[in-house]
Amino acid sequence: MIPHELMQEIKSNNCILFLGAGISTEGTYWRTTFYDHIKNLSKYPKRSKHPLFPDLMQYYCNKVDGGLKNRLIREIVRWIEPFCIEGEPNRSVTMFHTEIARVPNFKIIVTTNWDPLCERALNVLVPIVEDRDIPFWDEQKRQVLKIHGCVTRPQTIVATRRDYEACMTDKARGPILTKLRDLMATKTFIFVGYSITDPDFKLIYDEVIANLVEVRRRSYVIDPKPTKKAIQDWNKRGVKIAKMHGIAFARGLIRHLERNGIIPRSELLENLHQQFQKIAQIHMETCVDQDTAGGFASSMYQDGLLHALEHIIVESKMGKSFDDFDNTLKEYEQALKKYERRLPKGEGGEILVEIAYCHGRIEALKRFISRNRRDIPPFYNPMKLEPTKKKVYFSSR
Repeated sequence: MIPHELMQEIKSNNCILFLGAGISTEGTYWRTTFYDHIKNLSKYPKRSKHPLFPDLMQYYCNKVDGGLKNRLIREIVRWIEPFCIEGEPNRSVTMFHTEIARVPNFKIIVTTNWDPLCERALNVLVPIVEDRDIPFWDEQKRQVLKIHGCVTRPQTIVATRRDYEACMTDKARGPILTKLRDLMATKTFIFVGYSITDPDFKLIYDEVIANLVEVRRRSYVIDPKPTKKAIQDWNKRGVKIAKMHGIAFARGLIRHLERNGIIPRSELLENLHQQFQKIAQIHMETCVDQDTAGGFASSMYQDGLLHALEHIIVESKMGKSFDDFDNTLKEYEQALKKYERRLPKGEGGEILVEIAYCHGRIEALKRFISRNRRDIPPFYNPMKLEPTKKKVYFSSR
């Protein structure tokens, strides 16, 4: 169960997700991990202790590539590629991202993952990967901050011990680390897909916020089965544990936001999808009636309906809230009033087209916001300027 105080922080838009490999490609879909894959390739001594991740990556580079990273990066690419193709592997590793995309309260996602799955699920075109990306930071949009690089920019990947050391020294005063420090000082971080032994976590949490000491915000970790040692280490760092799987956290959060009317329920979106299909079918069947005034107005009204329904379905999955849709509704209502004021001036058909289209947009948005699941009237009466359930025919235009 999500702690009450954490839920309040999320609803107040004060939280940032920090995602690790455990919530993505290292969720053992292949019943192995990239770590084990590299360990086998490098023929790491079996009797030796398990090395830390960056040490193993460095060992591989030193042994098979003379200290260079070319072969390691090619292995990273080969490992990630199958997950980026539509199909079961992709669905498996993006379940968390797909659910979280619906949550409007997470505007910033930080990740050490190399794969591009998070930004794709959240429809973020330009993730912040390098210092030179920081000028494109936009507080009005969702942002994905990738502090260990991205496979789409191989030269940015942080994997080896040498990379980790450079990341925390050469970039110590760089824009990306500065941005991360600012965020960790002012926001509540939720770590998902990490264990306390991850060098990712230790380096970032211990080094980045070292100067904040007791005035820092409390952080949380989503850890389904913490060991006694892990609990001690988390507590020592002031990190509270929520004992649950990442996907359970995401779905629990979704259910809470649905119950509180912040985001639409899945059943409502499914109903809208069915309405979209019905309207689209009627639109195709009645397009031959466009040579009549009633048929043409209905066609334009149906266009408005279809565009609005598609917008609602897609944007709801991308984290748009009811408040956001209400603002969109008000914009179309204002546009409709402007067109209606011009109608008596004899501007005729062109204005009628805009009025019918606006009514389609407004009808879909109003029904969505009011959670009305009844069938949407599929036709438009140009004489009464209102939607109707039955076809309306008039003489040719």
